[in-house]
Amino acid sequence: MRKIHIKTMVLGMLQTNCYIVSAPNSKEVVVIDPADNVNKIDQYLNENDLVCKMILLTHGHFDHITAANDLKLLTKAPICAHEDEADFLKDSNLNLSAHMGEEVMVEADILLKDGKEFQAGGLHWKVIYTPGHTKGGACYFLKEEKIIFSGDTLLYESIGRSDFPTGNHQRLIESIQSKLMTLSDDIEIYPGHGRPTTIGHEKSFNPYL
Repeated sequence: MRKIHIKTMVLGMLQTNCYIVSAPNSKEVVVIDPADNVNKIDQYLNENDLVCKMILLTHGHFDHITAANDLKLLTKAPICAHEDEADFLKDSNLNLSAHMGEEVMVEADILLKDGKEFQAGGLHWKVIYTPGHTKGGACYFLKEEKIIFSGDTLLYESIGRSDFPTGNHQRLIESIQSKLMTLSDDIEIYPGHGRPTTIGHEKSFNPYL
């Protein structure tokens, strides 16, 4: 039996996966990529007597970050992202929100480094820096539970786009190959869009790898 609870909320025009994650007996949760609907997230937290202790951003695109500021205001939880994404989050042209009719600018409270380990939601997390989709993209690894939240770095039988600002296709492939494909086949991947997958499945069936 898995020692973790994951609530997946599919939010926004781009069907972004927002994850609410905690240890099974913990009322403290981590929200990963709050997308654009703070009301639905807040309703779920309130209905289940949950307390958001940290907001983790896998990268800075608008469809992953639009509700981050509002969720921080409601919960007082810090916004965390990789250090190389700091400027991206604050630039509405880079994060593409300026092109969607509503400028979004987010300032991270905590800037994370590759390999950083920390406790939140009753779980032990590790940052895996995976640039390529954006220059500061990161995955969040729960080693004991064998789960990675991959944002738009690695998707089910696909990878993230690299034709947006700061994207780099070769760097994305190198990130996935060196940081993710070297891990155990049974590790589950929870991506920023679409269905979950595993490292083993992607090794066998991902045409980009």
